[in-house]
Amino acid sequence: MPALTICQSENEVATEDENGEEMYYEEEMLIQHDGKAFAILVSLPPEEGTERDDREVIIARIDEEEGEQVYVAPTDEEFDAVIKLYEEMD
Repeated sequence: MPALTICQSENEVATEDENGEEMYYEEEMLIQHDGKAFAILVSLPPEEGTERDDREVIIARIDEEEGEQVYVAPTDEEFDAVIKLYEEMD
């Protein structure tokens, strides 16, 4: 998972990949699991006309560091559990 940095404007989150390129995500949903919050982040289209099917979806655990929310990669077990909860919502 790319490093996540908070650049929140409402529900927007900016990430930076290994090449230093920024990608923007929208927080689509929050899922609670095992006392922790997980965000379902859907990439925003890079240009007009991009179909929703072309968008990337990632799951991030929301932690707190120095009084601010940060998005971090979930463990494999957390990822699997959140995916299962998400699929049960459909």
